[in-house]
Amino acid sequence: MGSRDKARAIQLQFFALELRKFPNLQSLIAFSIPFEGERKTEAEVITLTPDTFSDKIKEKDTAWFVKFCVPWCKHCKNLGTLWDELGKTMEGEDEIEIGEVDCSVSKPVCTKVDIHSYPTFKLFYDGQEVAKYQGKRDAESLKAFALEEAEKASEKSLLDTDKEL
Repeated sequence: MGSRDKARAIQLQFFALELRKFPNLQSLIAFSIPFEGERKTEAEVITLTPDTFSDKIKEKDTAWFVKFCVPWCKHCKNLGTLWDELGKTMEGEDEIEIGEVDCSVSKPVCTKVDIHSYPTFKLFYDGQEVAKYQGKRDAESLKAFALEEAEKASEKSLLDTDKEL
């Protein structure tokens, strides 16, 4: 059993003991305790860390639209649930993933992709930054941008592949 599995087992044992204090919770069927770098909200927003960022944005034929923020930023706080709303509206888009990076704990990632202000929204395709979003901050505008830029990146990738052949 790896250290990650051991930590999960300890957490589950703790919560099982705590749940015994609440016998009326019979409708509680299951619960999950995400580990850092694994958090996936109901809205399909994936938290990226220094351990996961590079591998995720390099996924073949997948666009990653990523929000870079810090918890103390007023503008980031003002976004509220906007990024989760975007995740919900993008659920049916198989080739586009919605991610977020907390630059206060993932400084190497933010330095690597040249983040100097918050929030910053960037779209990556096949490991490359292809666009930076600077438009209106509403779910529909963000979605339209992600779809358009992902389509452009996909077409460019196909053209580049054809040229190589």
